[in-house]
Amino acid sequence: MGVGKMRLVYLVRHGETAAKGNGSFCVCREDIPLSRRGRKQARVLAEWYREKDRGRVFSSPLSRCAETAAIMTGDKKQVRMDPELTEINGGDWEGRSFEEIRACYPDLYEQRGRCLGAVAPPGGESFLQGGARLRSAIEKLLSQTEGDLVLVTHSGAARGLICMLLNWDPAHIMDIPLACGTVSRLQAEAGSLSADFSHVGIRPAVCPGRAECFRLWDRFQVPQLVREHQQAVAELAGMWADRLAEAGLPIDRELTYEAAFLHDIARTKPDHATQGGRILRGEGYDRLAQIVAAHHRLSPGEESRLTEDSLVFLADKCVEGSQMVSLEERFRASMGKCSAPEAVWSHQNQYRQAEAVAHCLESVLGKEGCRPAADG
Repeated sequence: MGVGKMRLVYLVRHGETAAKGNGSFCVCREDIPLSRRGRKQARVLAEWYREKDRGRVFSSPLSRCAETAAIMTGDKKQVRMDPELTEINGGDWEGRSFEEIRACYPDLYEQRGRCLGAVAPPGGESFLQGGARLRSAIEKLLSQTEGDLVLVTHSGAARGLICMLLNWDPAHIMDIPLACGTVSRLQAEAGSLSADFSHVGIRPAVCPGRAECFRLWDRFQVPQLVREHQQAVAELAGMWADRLAEAGLPIDRELTYEAAFLHDIARTKPDHATQGGRILRGEGYDRLAQIVAAHHRLSPGEESRLTEDSLVFLADKCVEGSQMVSLEERFRASMGKCSAPEAVWSHQNQYRQAEAVAHCLESVLGKEGCRPAADG
């Protein structure tokens, strides 16, 4: 790879695939087509691709990538196939259920479980080996072309490459967020590739949309009462966002609403704000993840500003169950749950931050403007 100006390489993971069947299987190079949802994800990628000249498009020849690339570009003739962009080789494990693999290869299965990224199936490739192959393919394409590149590829090979570029622990390679339909941006400069975690596994759309929010509720088994709470918080935060936008403040109403709609997605887990942020980051929604992770503790100074983060934080504190309450009522009711000194400090800090955000909100909208409109 020659020395020259900085170029961008976009690794696009194909859309979701059709289900192979019940159970969990080792699917690497088996040619499975896109699902209906996968084709929808490819259409979202098409909007991203049309925003500007993204560069030449290359794809793995497997149909899930080729179809994603064709939908994304709007013309499959623009896409060049490169077999080096294909998924890691599953070897003797390809197409077999993990239950069967564990029974037939108990020692190797256990070894691979301890360091998933570095251990290969018999006759196959490890994640890191697939990543090294993908890296060589990228370097070759960079030497043969000019401008930026868009490569439609697979999670295994892409994770292997990103693991190496970020110096990630291969034992935890699956913690690299690469959901279907996401984009990872690499930089090629001075003869080397580099990656930034903040640009890994990001969806082109900032918000998932209501249908996807409901799907996430179902996927992560959000209880009904928590769903009702999130709905109420979203309505309140969304109302404030609308009124602030009318007052001339640059608040993203959809981002605010959907972050509130998902803020308790991990409500049944310990440290659920942090866990909720991790879930949404893993799904490719980085900005949503930041807001959800902060809904129990804002960053220092954030309580003095009106942002999507502070609106969701405050709305959550103004809703008990699905009913709107005062901050005093909400915090008085929850104080009894705090026994450890750290919990008491956190409770007091949340109250202080909530009062500060409420003061900022009232200074713009007035007390009446902060309240929902009366029914009828």
